[in-house]
Amino acid sequence: MIHHNKTIGVLGGMGPAASSNFYHKAIRYAQEHYGAVMDADYPPMIIYSLPIEGFDETGITDERLVRQQLIAGVQRLESAGCDLIVIPCNTVHVYYNEMQAATTVPIFNIVEETKQQVLASGYTRLGMFASASTRRLGLYQKIFTQAGLALIEPTDEQQAVLDRVIEHVMGGNQKSDDVIALKDIARDYLRNGAEAVVMGCTEIPLAINQTHTDIKLFDSIEILVRCAVDYSLNK
Repeated sequence: MIHHNKTIGVLGGMGPAASSNFYHKAIRYAQEHYGAVMDADYPPMIIYSLPIEGFDETGITDERLVRQQLIAGVQRLESAGCDLIVIPCNTVHVYYNEMQAATTVPIFNIVEETKQQVLASGYTRLGMFASASTRRLGLYQKIFTQAGLALIEPTDEQQAVLDRVIEHVMGGNQKSDDVIALKDIARDYLRNGAEAVVMGCTEIPLAINQTHTDIKLFDSIEILVRCAVDYSLNK
């Protein structure tokens, strides 16, 4: 029997570890929620790991160059025959409209999908783990505020800690000290009225996850995985 699941195109490499995490989470989700066992039970995927230039642990450093590479990347995935595209990086979604305009393939917006999950949960006041660029560009602030959600941003000092953790993950050097630092920031958010924390950077879940804390964490990459696999496997 030939399966005709929709092909997921993954524009990755931002960074590579986050893209690998997306793939592993997609496999696990297919097993746990769709009973996938045989190879044909899993969603077909084409992963383009783009070694993007103009980007570092703080986010975007060259907007024109990054935009140009992203548009070429989604077009390459369309040419490869993908039925949907996901990008396991929050920051680059500042160019979401330009990317979507450059392809006829639907691109799932990680920020929008995360917002929908938060709304469904009933939480209304969230702390934010994100890169400096995501924070500076107001990527989550705008979308969450329009939905009636309050977002507590990191201080400059906390942002420096977040960027350091992101850099550690990018190089595969995350340690227990990073977990402690992130938990400290999360607890500070709660003291300021937050009910949960949005991990609006796909490197962060490689440093901390729900097993480390009782504070509710919204993992944006996990949310993107569920949306993509559901779209692929639901006929």
